[in-house]
Amino acid sequence: MSNEHGNLIKSPKQLIIMVFASFFVPLSIILLLMVFVNSGKSSDPAAVADQLIKPVAQLNFQDASAPASAAAK
Repeated sequence: MSNEHGNLIKSPKQLIIMVFASFFVPLSIILLLMVFVNSGKSSDPAAVADQLIKPVAQLNFQDASAPASAAAK
């Protein structure tokens, strides 16, 4: 087996730098993407919850035995 291409990492210092870079570079990219995605959303959690859980319809329950004139008021 020939060693014509060689190793990219030649010292322990380069190994440590590559290990940290391979962990922190993707982590920072993911964090930046999260900030970018959340930048257009409202920061008020109550407003977000109201938008996500809004009623589809409203029901109006009335007494069926009540007179029509009392129900119209």
